[in-house]
Amino acid sequence: MTVNGPMFFSAHSNFIRYRRCNIFEITTVMKRIMLLLLFLCMASVAVGEVSTRVYLADGNTPLEYQDIMVGTKLTIIVSSDANGLWNGGLFIKDPYRDYGVLSGRDYNDTTLDWEGSRFEAAGDGARVKDLQDDVMSGFDFYGDSDAVVGDWFIIDYNATNIGDCNVGFYDYSVSWDDPIYNIEFTHVRTRDFNGDTKVNFIDFAVLASHWQVTDCGNPDWCEGTDLDTDGNVDANDLMLFADYWLEKTQ
Repeated sequence: MTVNGPMFFSAHSNFIRYRRCNIFEITTVMKRIMLLLLFLCMASVAVGEVSTRVYLADGNTPLEYQDIMVGTKLTIIVSSDANGLWNGGLFIKDPYRDYGVLSGRDYNDTTLDWEGSRFEAAGDGARVKDLQDDVMSGFDFYGDSDAVVGDWFIIDYNATNIGDCNVGFYDYSVSWDDPIYNIEFTHVRTRDFNGDTKVNFIDFAVLASHWQVTDCGNPDWCEGTDLDTDGNVDANDLMLFADYWLEKTQ
């Protein structure tokens, strides 16, 4: 077989250029991938998040559902996975103020803030200020420049009336006017008929004392045992009662 010299050289040159082009393209793609990965890594380090968790009144037991009895007290903890300055708040706006109340802990007349509602991780200069006007009430939070990752603030919540209540969580670096999300609660009639903060056999005895009564009415509803407010204390009320068996309000 005879190989034409010029044709072979031309084909060989084209092959070399093709390989160089492919190598260049692959190298460019790899550089772009590396830059993207580097950017993502930097972003994951630089961007932190401040968020909330809801617990029962003991501050240790997470709330597993949002339907709570009137009279139930909860704690809302604000925590951060980043260091440094932060400013935000928790507020209840009308018409929800008729159903729930936020409260701070241990007001300090010197610092003029609720010092019991801020943790050390929020920084030495952290503050918790209450604010109430014609349409909303709640608390402003100020995380100091020396704040570190951890739990920063704690606020108590009390379900005061039957109905729905939204607690708005604000991050002022995002918006001063709108919450970044709402913590939503639904308040139902209490099963703690004797008001000792727990649902137990004492409350069952109260329900049993009104069993099959057919003339319950507003506002007493047979000491609250007519849970569906249909005028009768019956099996349906017993099932509603059982849903909160051994639950605590505080």
